[in-house]
Amino acid sequence: MINTMYERFAHEYAIHAEDSAYNALYDRPAVLGLAGDVAGLSVFDAACGPGLYAAELLDRGARVTGCDASPTFVEMTSARTEGRADVRVHDLSRPLTWVRDGSCDLVVLALALHYIDDRVALLSELRRILAPRGALVISTEHPTMSWLRLGGSYFTQEPVEESLNPDRDWPIRAWRRPLTSICAEFRAAGFVIEELLEPRPVPEMADRYPEDHASLEALPAFIAFRLIPAAPR
Repeated sequence: MINTMYERFAHEYAIHAEDSAYNALYDRPAVLGLAGDVAGLSVFDAACGPGLYAAELLDRGARVTGCDASPTFVEMTSARTEGRADVRVHDLSRPLTWVRDGSCDLVVLALALHYIDDRVALLSELRRILAPRGALVISTEHPTMSWLRLGGSYFTQEPVEESLNPDRDWPIRAWRRPLTSICAEFRAAGFVIEELLEPRPVPEMADRYPEDHASLEALPAFIAFRLIPAAPR
């Protein structure tokens, strides 16, 4: 599903994400900040997209593997990282059969969880590949943002078809759900929240994208989490 969505506009999206306000100056700083010091760590970049996170993780000293459902994105990631990242085409709705149990110190899942129908199954699989002291860093759309944009009840849980960017024909299908449900999925998959972050825009955005900066200072568009495996009962 993600493959067919992003293949249509993969090249356009890659150009946009590299330098856009919401990607370059909002989500990536938030996700990489929650990732912390990755030097020497084995990092799995789930839904790697065009490789912008993978490249930064490598530059910070990590060993990076990963996947994306889009063949175009996987090609872009390989080119952007000059082959240093071991990435392959894979749909996250299926198990990561080639990744060993407990083999990853960190998993990054940026702006993709909301595309998955069975999110508990995916989160459980990501927990499987994490080392016992590992962490999962996730970003997703803030539930308040989807409620304000779509209307109805804040507590609605349903897939919604719309354009990823309102100014472009980039059709996607993503789930809207309240924060309670997001956190319940984490718990059902065996995680606890170590840190919850409602990102603030980086100062550079005020000069380059003043309208976006003002909007994001008033209301968060995304929400990010650092999750760790729950202690056995």
